[in-house]
Amino acid sequence: MKEIKLATQLNLIFSIVTLLTSLVFMIALNRVFADFRASQNEVQLSAYLNDVRQNLSNPPVSEYNGYIISSNGIVIHSSNLGVLDDHYSALDVVEMMSIWPGQTRHVEIDGEDYYFRIDRRPNDNYIIVFTSEDYLSVFGTSFSLLVRVSFIALVLLGNVIILMWSRITVERIKRLQGEVQVLRRNNYQEPIEIDGSDEITDLAKAIEKMRQEIQAADKTKQEMLQNISHDFKTPIAVIQSYAEAIGDGISDVKEAEVIVKQAETLNQKVKQLLELNKLEYLKDSAEFENVRIKDVIINIVNNQKYRTSIEFNLDLDDSTYFGVKENFYTAFSNIIDNGLRYAKTKIVIQLKNKKLTFFNDGEPISEKFIDHVFKPYEKGQNGQFGLGMSIAQKTCTHFNLMLKVENVTGGVRFTIEPL
Repeated sequence: MKEIKLATQLNLIFSIVTLLTSLVFMIALNRVFADFRASQNEVQLSAYLNDVRQNLSNPPVSEYNGYIISSNGIVIHSSNLGVLDDHYSALDVVEMMSIWPGQTRHVEIDGEDYYFRIDRRPNDNYIIVFTSEDYLSVFGTSFSLLVRVSFIALVLLGNVIILMWSRITVERIKRLQGEVQVLRRNNYQEPIEIDGSDEITDLAKAIEKMRQEIQAADKTKQEMLQNISHDFKTPIAVIQSYAEAIGDGISDVKEAEVIVKQAETLNQKVKQLLELNKLEYLKDSAEFENVRIKDVIINIVNNQKYRTSIEFNLDLDDSTYFGVKENFYTAFSNIIDNGLRYAKTKIVIQLKNKKLTFFNDGEPISEKFIDHVFKPYEKGQNGQFGLGMSIAQKTCTHFNLMLKVENVTGGVRFTIEPL
């Protein structure tokens, strides 16, 4: 089926379904129609008897029916005995029906059905009408022809409608395919627009959303490259200038400490880039484990508390996150480093039922910047930028955790909790 065009598939499926449905319909209809035809034959034979009864002097002649009028066992008049295919003479019919207890009789001879109806009158006078399957055959053939013509018309009409609809649908798909093919050539600049409210429109909207995300990712990548270049340029320039000054004898060798300090700064930035890149390849969940977050936080705080005058307040339960301990350490360290940069007197860290919060009593984040805190190298309200918060956010996302930031009374709070 994959090698057949969509329009052909739709027409083929419609035809098969229609044929199967019609086959079931015809089988059921034939069963119902068999009973209906027998009933209809009785009705028309009864009507013919009434016509003969009302016109005894000149009974009407019927192509499919015959009659016999008798008195005291003698046939006075008969018509169309050929309907009985020479199986009965007029006298045979009179003798058979005169002793029959009912008014109607059905006889089958050699697979052929014959129907009789009698009107008994005083003094052994009888009016007998009869018919065979000829009327049923003509009536059934006409009806069957009507059903077949209707069925063929239904199939043809349905295929025409399906063909027209499928062509419109295929054209819309081809149009969407064409727009997707030119996306790369126009650098994802042209929006994708497909009219309608069906699944094809939903697909077009999804592709348009993907186009916008690719555009945003490309823009972020360009901005990130520019920021990385600028971020690396300063320490490299300082290292170069001091190295040249020492080499020329202009500066004292002791000032090599500045070179070491700038090299450490540069090394830290390289580590952040490697950490950010490493998250892209951390796919094997076999490396994940249940990490007790309390241990990670205490380890980070112990490494920081003697380097700053900021007070740490901890309230931690034994909640765990499923992931890699090293990555959690880096992410939480970045959040705490950010807090130390802005806190005035304290940082409060709480962990309750897998909800981890970092509060610092620094200035609130401006509304303009708060939605961009986790963007790589986004310049903050104090002119500082980097990769730390982006690494934290990306790490949380990778381990199915949500990281958000909000201004609260007295400071800023970062919250991490499972999705």
